[in-house]
Amino acid sequence: MMRSVWLALGITMFGLAACATEPDEDAESFYAHVAAGQVISLKHQASSAPGTTYRMAYRSTDAHVANKLVAVSATVLVPYGTPPAGGWPVMAWAHGTSGIGLTCAPSIMGVGGPQASFYGAWLRRGFAVVATDYPGLGEPGTPLYLNARSEGMAVLDSVRAARRAVHGLSRDVVLQGHDQGAHAVISAAGLAASYAPDLHVKGTIAVGAPNLQDDDTFFDGQHGTRRFSPNVVYALMLGASLGQANPAFDPSDAFSTRALPLYRKAATECRSDLFVDVEHAGLTPGNSFEPSARVALAPALDWARYPTLTLAQPLFLGIGTGDTQIPIDTQEGLARKACAAGTRVTLHYYRGAEHTPALNDAQTDALAFARQVVDGQTPADTCR
Repeated sequence: MMRSVWLALGITMFGLAACATEPDEDAESFYAHVAAGQVISLKHQASSAPGTTYRMAYRSTDAHVANKLVAVSATVLVPYGTPPAGGWPVMAWAHGTSGIGLTCAPSIMGVGGPQASFYGAWLRRGFAVVATDYPGLGEPGTPLYLNARSEGMAVLDSVRAARRAVHGLSRDVVLQGHDQGAHAVISAAGLAASYAPDLHVKGTIAVGAPNLQDDDTFFDGQHGTRRFSPNVVYALMLGASLGQANPAFDPSDAFSTRALPLYRKAATECRSDLFVDVEHAGLTPGNSFEPSARVALAPALDWARYPTLTLAQPLFLGIGTGDTQIPIDTQEGLARKACAAGTRVTLHYYRGAEHTPALNDAQTDALAFARQVVDGQTPADTCR
């Protein structure tokens, strides 16, 4: 269906199931038509990006409750003009940690400023952009922070839904993410062949990728237990997410009495506000975590494991040498593991770049990598 038709219809739909179901069908038969990757709604959204922008809601698989679907929101941006033969290749974007509250979704905040500039670079190079919010952000649901399957399936389903909703999108997809998003796209790449074989994932770009299983400093901090550490913020969100998914979780097994008020805030506050509150409260790894924290948070640490590091497509890893949030040796360890698993890895270092600025520093290399893999060329292999 052409985009102009969507606009004429008010750009609102309620999924293929609603159209295919007769009024007298029973509920069981109705839900048999409902599937992951279907569109719930698509609405035009104002933005300063150089393309047509939509906010989309779609269905994805619930990673926590078997045989259940969740509603997820996303931003979809399409270049102006006529799509090339085969359609616009898609850059599936996965954002960094923004929080786990419902209103922490980037699609709610809108597209403007640095975000519009970032998307604009891809739109001008002929890529459509599909940017998921992850389950629990933007649409009601349980946010499973750093849950590899939840994030990975949401990334893949966002592209499948966008291709159904918007005319002119190709099956060719480049996955890209930063921070939490880097974790999401590596997970999506590992799930793609079995979960979304209808998509042609060409490569994956991950900047500032975490790997909690190999991060020995997560509960101690990179600079000791008595200094502020971003890990306290991330652990509070991980715990708050686990608490929503599992009512039996007792936060006092993981967090000190001093940290518990911030644990409760972590369920609703977005990242920037939570960072300020944690710093203002003087929380450090030494006064925030109970000795049993690693055991108490083990279910969430386990769901953060990458499904596989044996990827069928090339993997671009970007590391800022000034990163104070995710240890450099942890990121390098991830590269070594991916190489050992047989993945073609292109590793880039960005001298002096902190965690977030590394994404901007990597953009030129990322665009070149994306064009290479979409055009069928083979990028450099650092593993060799």
